[in-house]
Amino acid sequence: PQVLGPLDVEMAAIIEDDLKAKGVNVVTGDGIQEFMPFNGNEHGDDPSTVVKLKSGKLLPPAQITILGMGVKPDTKVVAEAGIECTPRGHIVVNDYLQTNKASVWAAGDAIEVLNPIVGNGDKWAVPLAGPANRQGRMIADNIFGDGKKMRKFKGTYAASVVRVFELIGACVGMNEKMLSAKQLPFASVHVHPGSHAGYFPGAKSVNFKLLFHPTTGQIWGAQAVGEEGVDKRIDVISTAMQGNLTVEDLADLELCYAPPVGSAKDPVNIAGMAATNVIEGLVEQVDWKELKRAASLPGVVILDVRNPGEIEKSGPLIEGCHVKTINIPLDNLRARVGEIPADTERIIVSCASGQRAYYACRILMQTQSAKVENLSGAFKTFSRVSERV
Repeated sequence: PQVLGPLDVEMAAIIEDDLKAKGVNVVTGDGIQEFMPFNGNEHGDDPSTVVKLKSGKLLPPAQITILGMGVKPDTKVVAEAGIECTPRGHIVVNDYLQTNKASVWAAGDAIEVLNPIVGNGDKWAVPLAGPANRQGRMIADNIFGDGKKMRKFKGTYAASVVRVFELIGACVGMNEKMLSAKQLPFASVHVHPGSHAGYFPGAKSVNFKLLFHPTTGQIWGAQAVGEEGVDKRIDVISTAMQGNLTVEDLADLELCYAPPVGSAKDPVNIAGMAATNVIEGLVEQVDWKELKRAASLPGVVILDVRNPGEIEKSGPLIEGCHVKTINIPLDNLRARVGEIPADTERIIVSCASGQRAYYACRILMQTQSAKVENLSGAFKTFSRVSERV
């Protein structure tokens, strides 16, 4: 259970935490049972209602309740007219947005479209205004084009964005739930660079997740959350996906740079570099969902390469009576590598955001016989969702 279903849980958790910090009572994993009249006013004229949840919990009385419960196509009249619809009610159209009735065309939230990310004729329903607007223009061209040049709709990549208080959340393509449902192989990287050069004041963290095929590097999708520079990075990924670029291509993209607006290595470049490192075998990763289980196994050491002051301020990565954790700052690692027990079979390395842990992994891979792995997203990702696993 989470807010913002299009995002994976660790990305949505950033927005959920901010909502709670702003005083919003966030309830997940529950549902509405009924709306009840509020009888708290002694005169009985208070128009407020109380929402009773399926768990039995009562929400505070409110005079306005807004329901945003997803999108279901209202196509009963269309189906009754003999126009083909899917079992879920979406209108079936061809490449030119024509229905099975030659003189009837359809666009927008109610139609099913091609999923060009998966290919092979795979389809999905994507209720977004951008694709719907372009579909309308395309239908007009096809109707009035005298058949000289029919325009094909190539499908939708599901690029979307939302603002929640000061945070922006954006995504494109497929998330982990979608990829798992279709049994598509995937890997992911989490990076947390700044929205622009760190030495120029005002940079904000861009929490960025890139999903890709673990061998071919095909980009499955991306998600980003932050206060600044989020939407333009997802726009770049969307464009890259439509141009069939791979994660290796992302590492080499030439993007605008000036200290107030970007970095010499843009967050998109950094994500592409991190993904390429994984594909080329320069580092192995442990997903945040696996850390607690892995940390409790015999022979496993969790190596935190943050500085002691960072740990004192932000807290330890993971605790437990069966967890072996060692703190050796990256700058001291070569000199203190002997502090890692000789019988260690597996070393999981973490830092604040992932970059120092990668450097540590490369050092350890040259000196240790134990298996060495980098915690994807490091402390910054795991700390937000550690209670969810």
